[in-house]
Amino acid sequence: MYGLIDGNNFYASCERIFRPDLRNKPVVVLSNNDGCAIARSNEAKALGIPMGAPAFKYEQLFKEHNVSVFSANFILYGDISNRIVSICRRYCKDIEVYSVDESFLDFHGYDYLDLQKHCEDLREHVFKGLDIPTSIGLAPTKTLAKVANKIAKKFPDKTNSVYLLDTKYKIEKALKWFPLEDIWRIGRRYFERFSARGLKTAWDFTQLPEQFVQKEMGIYGLRMHKELRGIPQYDLTERKPKKGIATTRTFDRRTDNLEVLQERVSTFAYKCSEKLRKQNSCCRYVTVFLMTDRFKTDLKQYSNSITVTLPNPSNSAMELSRYAIQALNKIYLPYFQYKKAGVMVTEFVPDNERVTSLFDVDYHQKHKPVLQVMDYMNRRLGSDKIKLASMDIQRTWKMNQKNLSPRYTTELNQLLKLNAK
Repeated sequence: MYGLIDGNNFYASCERIFRPDLRNKPVVVLSNNDGCAIARSNEAKALGIPMGAPAFKYEQLFKEHNVSVFSANFILYGDISNRIVSICRRYCKDIEVYSVDESFLDFHGYDYLDLQKHCEDLREHVFKGLDIPTSIGLAPTKTLAKVANKIAKKFPDKTNSVYLLDTKYKIEKALKWFPLEDIWRIGRRYFERFSARGLKTAWDFTQLPEQFVQKEMGIYGLRMHKELRGIPQYDLTERKPKKGIATTRTFDRRTDNLEVLQERVSTFAYKCSEKLRKQNSCCRYVTVFLMTDRFKTDLKQYSNSITVTLPNPSNSAMELSRYAIQALNKIYLPYFQYKKAGVMVTEFVPDNERVTSLFDVDYHQKHKPVLQVMDYMNRRLGSDKIKLASMDIQRTWKMNQKNLSPRYTTELNQLLKLNAK
């Protein structure tokens, strides 16, 4: 059996941990620059606030219904996620952290246990220890575990937020209830194609011939088809170094100032270099993109991207920043109001397996001692205390986070203070 534990309305639940006054009240968490809703409590959902709702369109509703609105505090959420995984490891030794709020548990070899009771105890442990409500689905495959988790979340009173698909009858009943569009990895294009053929549920999808599914969706679609029929196709996967790293931001206001954009792109390149050094990798390519505000149809629209090849694989912040700015200068056009930019680095090689050019200067090695000191000082003093000269010029703006909660668990000076009397 595979299990999937999922934090309910995870970001909103994390904000409630240290704000018990917000229990049973509407809570919304916004994306970078306080752009749109990326998490909603059940109370906020009941008010009709959809996922992805632009914050500026719902300001009046927030005020009328006293909705508590938070800026995304990803450092806090990541720490709470790690604590949940730590508790899960006491109940299952084989875990795949699938996302910040989801983890797969491999219960093969746990036949002696009552898995329903075992997972109810796990869920209770997480709730008592962290005040985070969770749902757990159990099934013979990872895809069916997703289905079981959805049922546990949809019917918490009937399932005690833990649901086990352990018989053919229960699997068939669940698939006949489960909507086609909610199947894991079924995108809009496939949903439209299959629904046009009269398919409405996951059960309808499983009745398609394998040859047809493979022709329409390829090998991954066929594997999903088999997983829904209870034939395991995926084991737990180990976390591997990322194949691409990106840092992108939607700006809090539009700009056509090239110097401002250069500062932002330099900062994004620096962030990418930090992530590369954390996984001891170097990249070969740097991609920069730039785009205007597509929602402002009254303004001139423009978007472009460009990829440059580094002379030698590198994770040097100085080198990545220099090439990123050069790339930006090539695609920048004046008189456009830009709203978003980003930097992506790709094609990684391990730091100790670099093959360098005979004729180009290897700046990676020249910069390495300086960057090691920078990384060490930033770990000791706090993020971004030491930066490149091209970063954070005083005239540029910071990310808009008007409603950012404290980092209660990761910053000593933001720890919750209690008065004992």
